[in-house]
Amino acid sequence: MMSSSVGVITHALVRGTFFSAHHSRNGNKRRVRTQATQVVEEDARVSVSVQDVKRDLLAAAAASGRGEAASSTQKDEISNLSSKLIPMNPTESPVTSAYINGTWELVYSSSFAFRSSPFFWAVGKLLGPQADFFYDAHDHQTGMFGGGCGRCVQKINLTTEKGTLTSDCVVKASVGIPLLGFAPLISGFGSVITKGEARAVAPDTISVPLGSLSTTVSQDDASVLPALNFLNGTTVPVGDVLSRISDASSEVFMRTMYLDDELRISELEDATLLIYRRVE
Repeated sequence: MMSSSVGVITHALVRGTFFSAHHSRNGNKRRVRTQATQVVEEDARVSVSVQDVKRDLLAAAAASGRGEAASSTQKDEISNLSSKLIPMNPTESPVTSAYINGTWELVYSSSFAFRSSPFFWAVGKLLGPQADFFYDAHDHQTGMFGGGCGRCVQKINLTTEKGTLTSDCVVKASVGIPLLGFAPLISGFGSVITKGEARAVAPDTISVPLGSLSTTVSQDDASVLPALNFLNGTTVPVGDVLSRISDASSEVFMRTMYLDDELRISELEDATLLIYRRVE
């Protein structure tokens, strides 16, 4: 009897130990699965959050007319959304990333749209505090009789030893007679293309030497202003002109604070915020 009792007790103890270990292993597996699920869910929440902020930012930029019609409230909203997105930047070194290369269309400027061009970065550097007066005058002049700055793109190529940054801004030029009405007598579209050498000077910063800049004027519809056709395709070495005013080795800079495969947030030296979406 005693031997039988000992056997039963031993069997029970072994069986209990087995089930305890079995349940422990299953519990560990469940905990591992739960932790893995939590990581996936957290990653998904972060991804959704980034996409949500990007969507809201692009919508706010569009509603502000690329910034040209932005109220102070809209400017604050876009600034806050940008500040929320920048810490989520997935690209550690934007300027050395392959993502930086390509064609980018301006969707928002906290200043004027034409500030996307490095020519106006150079003007700002040379004029300092007086640059705002020049920007206002340029905006007024190009905006007369329904004219103005149209689509602005930047083409960045840092894949070669001498990289390039090319700005292409569409401009609508109109001619009218003051005091006799607001409708233009004639108007036409053209492109002002400014190109310069570009290189990475920091993981997030591109520099463009003033002396490397050149500007080409392209008239899209030569039949509108045939008297000016001789200017079509003319390239002006603005870098040479700027070199006579300032040191040719002087540089202007653009810092990129957020970059992924479809959106870029950059900043100029005077804190002008420029937001782009990739088109190529």
